[in-house]
Amino acid sequence: MRITTEVKLGAFVLATSLAFAFLILTFGEIPLFKPSTKSYVVYFKDVGGLSIGAEVRVSGIRAGKVEDITLEDSRVKVVFNVDKRIKLFRDTSATIGTLGLMGDKYLAINPGTPESGELPEGGAVKTAEGVADTDRLIRELTRTAESFKLVAENLNRMLEENRRNLKDTLENLNALTATLRRIAEENQENLKVALAQMAQLTESLNRTLPEAIASIDRLADELSGIASENREDIRILVSNLRSVSSELKGELPRLVENLNSLSSNLNEVVKENRVDLKTSIRNLSEITQRLKTTSGRLDNILAKVESGEGTLGKLVTDEELYRSVSKGAKLFGEAGDVITRTKVFVGFGGELYSGGDTKGYMSLRIEPDRNTYYLAEVVGDSRGRVYTEEIVGNGEVVKKEFKPEFTLQIAKKFYVGEESYLSVRAGLKESTGGVGFDFSPSERIKLYSDIWDTGRKDRPEEEDLKPNLQVGIQLRLKGPLYTRFGGDDLLNDKLRGAFVGVGLEFSEEYLKYLLGGMGLPFP
Repeated sequence: MRITTEVKLGAFVLATSLAFAFLILTFGEIPLFKPSTKSYVVYFKDVGGLSIGAEVRVSGIRAGKVEDITLEDSRVKVVFNVDKRIKLFRDTSATIGTLGLMGDKYLAINPGTPESGELPEGGAVKTAEGVADTDRLIRELTRTAESFKLVAENLNRMLEENRRNLKDTLENLNALTATLRRIAEENQENLKVALAQMAQLTESLNRTLPEAIASIDRLADELSGIASENREDIRILVSNLRSVSSELKGELPRLVENLNSLSSNLNEVVKENRVDLKTSIRNLSEITQRLKTTSGRLDNILAKVESGEGTLGKLVTDEELYRSVSKGAKLFGEAGDVITRTKVFVGFGGELYSGGDTKGYMSLRIEPDRNTYYLAEVVGDSRGRVYTEEIVGNGEVVKKEFKPEFTLQIAKKFYVGEESYLSVRAGLKESTGGVGFDFSPSERIKLYSDIWDTGRKDRPEEEDLKPNLQVGIQLRLKGPLYTRFGGDDLLNDKLRGAFVGVGLEFSEEYLKYLLGGMGLPFP
């Protein structure tokens, strides 16, 4: 069979569109219209979980991303980029920060001072400070605790082994005490002088000891805080392991014994009832033969019913029953007409935002009549959703999750001309409540706006965020191809930006023509 040019073109367009949609929905960034950047290098002994693509913040402001992380000799080489407009100087320093106590890692840059001169592009940051490894610190504390436990056990054993010697030592101490008492009485004046000197020494210690004690207290508080954060989890884990071990130790032998007993009983039952089983099989054979005979009799009855004999035959051939069945068939026909009039549109596309983030979506639009339609979308956003989560100890962890979001809306159209209309949409917008308004002066142009995510908490570092307002224009270029552009997050000064996108929307007739040309059966 010869493949026509139209079929080849349709297959090429479909394959290209599916590949484009796949790339968009994997949340990968597309390096188009991104701001110009310049790269630098910094070396660390340990990056503590910093990953490629992590944020780079200059003086706390998001300014770039980590490009590459490699191991050179005994150091970790980190290549990062920042906005071309930001200047870094020769005394620049770098540290690894954390969003919350156990959140995502980011590279923090202190740009330095202009007096030291500008750091050339591709240069290395000389001052770098790594991040403390919480797991390593916890392991060291655990080893220290085990060492103290061993010391206590050794002391206890030594006391048990040397109890007699200790008793002798106490007796000697009593004798020594008596001797010292006599010496003190004989040297009372000398002791007064010594006590005066001790008072002077105590006064000196009172001046210097508070600072030392305060330092020790601060160190103890920090160590206590680190240990208390994980103390409850460790206790629960040990308790659960002991409970499971105890239950298995007691129940497992009993379970094996019960299984062996059940197997033995089943074997004896089969042996004892072998004759009954054979009889049951013969009875089943007789029942099968009777069913065959009954089936023949039913055939005779159905023949009489079709000829109108008997009460059942009259009921089947009754005229009133026929009219009822006809009425039901008419209702089903009207439902079929509604399905035939319904239009279905399938589309997908992607959008690129001014900060370098991308968004991909697949949509399904159903129009049962000229004035109403239903919209369903699956949306993938490379920015993800940031949120905070409470942990034990009244702490918070900042997390970011990437998962599809859903749009489910119903829309009503109000025509102001033959083809121009104003529509109002309401329902879910990217898994949150939202409303939208569209104005289409012609078939090829549509002005649209959406507002959603009231009471948003997707940016924990920003307070009092307003809802997301997006306004844009969609232009249909040719066939199913369209482009759109506009402004995003217009109600928030720090997050306001622009976007541009492209997509395809296929009508039901277009899909039948496109896929029908590939040999797929369609009604």
